[in-house]
Amino acid sequence: MRIHIFDVEHGACNVIETPNNQLIMIDCGHNSTTGWRPSNWIVRNNYNMANLTVSNIDEDHVSDLINIDYYCQPQTFKTNWNLTPDWIERKKNQRGGIGDGVRKVLQYLRTTFAGDSVTIDYGLERQRFCLSTSQFDDFNNLSLVTFFFYAGIGIVFPGDLEKAGWEKHLENPDFVACLKRTTLFVASHHGRIGGYSEKVFTHFKPAIVIISDKPVEHDTQAHSKYSAHPTGINFGNEVRKVLTTRNDGKITIDITPQGSCTVNVS
Repeated sequence: MRIHIFDVEHGACNVIETPNNQLIMIDCGHNSTTGWRPSNWIVRNNYNMANLTVSNIDEDHVSDLINIDYYCQPQTFKTNWNLTPDWIERKKNQRGGIGDGVRKVLQYLRTTFAGDSVTIDYGLERQRFCLSTSQFDDFNNLSLVTFFFYAGIGIVFPGDLEKAGWEKHLENPDFVACLKRTTLFVASHHGRIGGYSEKVFTHFKPAIVIISDKPVEHDTQAHSKYSAHPTGINFGNEVRKVLTTRNDGKITIDITPQGSCTVNVS
């Protein structure tokens, strides 16, 4: 299995090339500085997308969805199944309006993938968790959290989940069981302090924390807090506990069927 964490600045775009040669994309943000877009990457490599997962229905997570849809529409689509299109539309209009990417999400939910129930064998284990609008009314804490497990190694993509959302999920023993199996922890909310919960790390110690971010814009990022928790990996001539797309660029993780893991940056 190969995992790509792309540098899309203050956005999100991740891809898993599964053991069964399927492609799963988690979010489809783009890099406005370099011009890099996931749709171009997919077309250039002649990939077909088995699944697109949107962790958080914010524009920075779906800014290239118009092009994704045009060039390489996914076979299946998944986001928080508790959110109706009408609820999303009403909330977005209350909070500044709807961007092109979110508008395409609404189309997917209403027509293209309405009632979508296609099952694909990815050759790995996948577990998803999300909260409901009776628990939270903000998009961050309603992020879809997805765990993938292969050959004894687990990775979690938690979207923009904030502290309150993490701690609500920790009340679910199935969620905690997945967390305990997690090796690679992708920090929520781009590593910002609002997405950090120390309680999460009372249940496990990841090998490394990965942060998709850009230079600080909004508030203090929690890199120093996260570095207290991982065991670390050998990376060149040093042990690294935190990798960031801001400092390290694109991050690629290869996992063999025997459970060995190699991390590279470019």
